[in-house]
Amino acid sequence: MGKPVKEFHKYICDATNAHTSLEEYLDSPATAFLKYTIEAKDSIKMCLRKFPKNRNGTYRKDSLDSIQHLTVAVLPAIMGHFETYQRILFAGMFDFSVFLEKFKVESFLKKLDSNANVSIDIKRLAAYRNIGTTSIGSVLADCLSGWHSPEKVNSYFDAFGLENQLFSGKDVKRLKILWQLRHSIVHTGGTLTLPDAQKVDELKIFGGNTLAFGDSFIFEVARKMHPMIKDATKRMGTKYMARLIPNTTSDDRIKIDKLFEVKSSMNVWLT
Repeated sequence: MGKPVKEFHKYICDATNAHTSLEEYLDSPATAFLKYTIEAKDSIKMCLRKFPKNRNGTYRKDSLDSIQHLTVAVLPAIMGHFETYQRILFAGMFDFSVFLEKFKVESFLKKLDSNANVSIDIKRLAAYRNIGTTSIGSVLADCLSGWHSPEKVNSYFDAFGLENQLFSGKDVKRLKILWQLRHSIVHTGGTLTLPDAQKVDELKIFGGNTLAFGDSFIFEVARKMHPMIKDATKRMGTKYMARLIPNTTSDDRIKIDKLFEVKSSMNVWLT
């Protein structure tokens, strides 16, 4: 007798403590995201250590096939967590904007609407019914599209009037590469089509290729994300904290400061 057939939802199980939770993102989005990148990097590293090799130290063909499949699969997961970092940082900044000096909601929404055509989806809003700790910032972030475009994300954060970009020009170039790779994995079966390759200068020569990455790719994504996230979050946080109204309580200041906290077990990567 074979194993009993189960429906897909029956395979959902309890996550181990190693998994980054939504609660961690709500507490400190940058720290939570960097934690996940390390989890992803360590998972691939363990596979690299365990997969069989030839006598000359190179990976056997079946090992190499598996490594490439796993590496390609992990990138969309990392970028999904990266989107969560962006959205929750934005949401938290909006929720705490009641403590900002000279912050006018009307001006913020007008500037946001000029870049995003904001509209509240009542069906999405209904999903927050009976939630006592509803984040209005989360509702707003959920109604915005374009989180896969670093230029669009910059425009969202620019609406706060802090005169600061979330992502630098160098960050934008790197993120556009990662988002396009993610798009090709998720939407075109892992093939970087010729039209998609033309959208990013660095990818033009790879048009028509089936995507596969070297075994250190996820390691490099995790490493390069660390200074990017630190610089972006701290740059935004410094401007934000400087605009807090004088009578902001110490408890609220602690919560706001936590929003912009950046910590990692790979502290050396933050420098």
